[in-house]
Amino acid sequence: MLSAQAFDIFRTPRMDESIEKVEWRTYYPYVKSFRNNDTIEITINQSDVFEAMYDGLLLISGKVKKNGGGTVSFVNNAGAFMFSAISYEVNVKEIESVRDPGLVSTVRGYMCYTEEDSKHLVVAGWNYPNAPLLDSNEEYFNFLIPLKHLFNIFNDYRVVTCGKQTIRLTRSNNDNNCLLVTERTTGSTTTTTTASIDIENVELKIKRIYPNNDIRLKLLKAIRADTPIVIPYRQWELHMKPSLPQGSIHDVWPIKTTSVMESPRYVIVCFQTDKQDKLTADPTYFDNVNITNIRLTLNGESFPKRKDAFEF
Repeated sequence: MLSAQAFDIFRTPRMDESIEKVEWRTYYPYVKSFRNNDTIEITINQSDVFEAMYDGLLLISGKVKKNGGGTVSFVNNAGAFMFSAISYEVNVKEIESVRDPGLVSTVRGYMCYTEEDSKHLVVAGWNYPNAPLLDSNEEYFNFLIPLKHLFNIFNDYRVVTCGKQTIRLTRSNNDNNCLLVTERTTGSTTTTTTASIDIENVELKIKRIYPNNDIRLKLLKAIRADTPIVIPYRQWELHMKPSLPQGSIHDVWPIKTTSVMESPRYVIVCFQTDKQDKLTADPTYFDNVNITNIRLTLNGESFPKRKDAFEF
């Protein structure tokens, strides 16, 4: 549609000079111990720089050792399954924590990722629907995992942050959820295969943004005045029920009661049978348990209000 701007032939070009430069920085854990149950802590402790944590990347390097004649492969999203809990802190205040990040990010990925997203996340170990086999007895790997794949805050809050920031990763007590072993049968003999993961290095790669002097002075002035920073985001919570009652066709599961103002946006229910902590089972696969109806009751109100008759 034509407007007066079409005749503004003498206008001068406008340049966005709000950012002077952008560079990537790499941060390392203070203690380089990556065994099972260890806590890996990476801290950024600079108050006068601005980091784009939402574009941050976690690099995990190591090797897989196999013993036996069976085949070994990484499960989908193996890098996230290497940790039992993760958290993000700003100025010693915990902003987000995720229990079982492997399960949480897997379910979220199934719900949210497009085919194009899955292709981009191959370097992160997201190999849905096919995972590569590890052919040799000692195979090296590198996973480059976006922080927004692990923490939902970096999907919702895409603003630079500053101050002391800490990423804390707690290693799983074993790596059975990361690997899938398929035994080989010859005649009446079945092989027994074991596999383990040795993490050799963990790095945090963060994009640092340098604003121009005007913006920098305004930001630093507001920070020194202790201006509150509101961080809105959606946090994922995982609740697990160890088992369903045997022989019963109806079950009520009380999940949580809280006095804090929280507004659930989505509730995703998944079923899985006997797949956790087993090398011969894939924890990224979920089961059809012939559910015919499921309802959520929130503050006395049921969703959906009608009773459905599912048939999967």
